[in-house]
Amino acid sequence: MTRPHFLASLLVAVALSGTIGYQLGRQRTDHDARERPAQSDAATAQRGSIPSRRGAGPTVPADEDLGRQVARASADPVYLQQLLARYRGESEPDRKGALLAILQGVANQDVQRFALELAGSPDPSTRRDGLALLSAYSVEEAPVRALLLRQMGQEQDPALLKTLVELLAPTPLASEDVAPMLGQLERLRHHADPGVRATAVLQSAQWDKSAGVEDILQRALLDPEPQVREAAIAGVTSSATRSDRIKDALLDIANNPQSGREERAAAVFALQNFELDRAEYQIYRDAAEATSDEDEH
Repeated sequence: MTRPHFLASLLVAVALSGTIGYQLGRQRTDHDARERPAQSDAATAQRGSIPSRRGAGPTVPADEDLGRQVARASADPVYLQQLLARYRGESEPDRKGALLAILQGVANQDVQRFALELAGSPDPSTRRDGLALLSAYSVEEAPVRALLLRQMGQEQDPALLKTLVELLAPTPLASEDVAPMLGQLERLRHHADPGVRATAVLQSAQWDKSAGVEDILQRALLDPEPQVREAAIAGVTSSATRSDRIKDALLDIANNPQSGREERAAAVFALQNFELDRAEYQIYRDAAEATSDEDEH
């Protein structure tokens, strides 16, 4: 009847993992890779290894091979330094992703220092590589949190700024440490780029435990950009925020034919958690049936 998978996809963006890092690692070279013909090599790489030449054997190790690579890099500092150097210089997307997977699996202090160095680079592509590695770390770690907050205040690239906000994955943290993040998120909720605003709204709903989160979501539900409103709807569900004005905004979206199908479906899903009177329930039912009919067509 509804499309809860849409809402779930928004919430997955908050639960950051190595998958996000892997995608970040690919972004840097996807364009070049599309323009470069596929390469092949008769040589077969040793099972579980990462080839040093393009086109030389498998690029992403299987799970058991990945485990062996992580164990080796964790136990052998010289090998780990070799992997870090190769990650810095690698330009082929699959090999970059394989190296990223191993380094995220190691995730020790050496990798963290290296990631912080890359993430603080003046070069956007290098910063992206660093952020991909940092997705393996929690904001509980003070150096990681400090870097993210500093870069959030300086970054000009909307895509990288959005990534920085996404890396603020919720975790138990002292209120004194949360406060600077809430300050940055408040500023970014007014950013010109709707993608940045949407991500900031969703993270605000995760981090802000005060009554003020209702005002944040209410304003975002009225944003002119659909993706910001959709993020606000996801935030309503994830934060369990309930109020009459939030409910009214959701009913307006669900009942508005000018709203996109995904947006209306998300509003219908969120409304399942609200107390509805008879008239409101009828609006909800009509909207649910309308979005279901659109899905079937």
